[in-house]
Amino acid sequence: MEKVKAFVFKQRRLASLIWLWGVLGTVIIAFTIDFLANSFVISPYYGEVFWLIPIYYFFTLFLSYQAYISRPLFKSIIQFIGQMAIFIIIFSFWGFYDTFMTTDYQENKPWLEEEVPSNFTEDTKLAFPDDAELIHTSVMKWGANYSKNIIFRVNDINSFSQQATEKYLFDNVVMDFPNIDTRSLGESNGNVLLPPFCTESKSINVSRYFKFTREVTNPEDFCDQRDALFTQVRLETEIGILMVILPKEKLVWLSSSYWF
Repeated sequence: MEKVKAFVFKQRRLASLIWLWGVLGTVIIAFTIDFLANSFVISPYYGEVFWLIPIYYFFTLFLSYQAYISRPLFKSIIQFIGQMAIFIIIFSFWGFYDTFMTTDYQENKPWLEEEVPSNFTEDTKLAFPDDAELIHTSVMKWGANYSKNIIFRVNDINSFSQQATEKYLFDNVVMDFPNIDTRSLGESNGNVLLPPFCTESKSINVSRYFKFTREVTNPEDFCDQRDALFTQVRLETEIGILMVILPKEKLVWLSSSYWF
């Protein structure tokens, strides 16, 4: 501990301090921004917050240029190369960690709700109903795999069902989530990554650097045995998209899973 304190509080030239904390600051700001970008507060602005990194870089290089007495431009360029090397190493690890080792679940957020019409049309090639009442929307990430889930109510469910059956072949089934008739939704449907519905738990444990919980709410009129129309929109090794219509409840559920 004494050696660490001696290293931290050792007197240094201004240029050395800028080099040390410029490089160290890259590590700190990268993980700070990653944490903030994945928080509830600013997650919709994930891309924008990363502009803080080049702003921080050019600020430290400006200070460095002023601090170096001899050959300031050359030394600033060397510092920039060193910082960029650290930056690449961090983000190589960061990309691997974020892709394969993190889990997350978020539901009913404004930024998710805004994407519902376009996501629904993109996945089904059907128009999102004008009279649709959004009941639930969520995203779930489990390592390199993730899923999107949309549930909405349509007053004119017969008209929607007619349009859907003209494009896809539906089976008449009884759904008791996560079961369809006598089989469970899963690998036979293209590795469907199911949302955490219809359980007694009101939260789910996820992990990003440390474990924490996300709130889970069951969609209204969705759980328990329901007469349903079921179709597999896409069934591939890495993609599983299914759609369920609950005629009595006037609900439509679209689940889209994507696997690495």
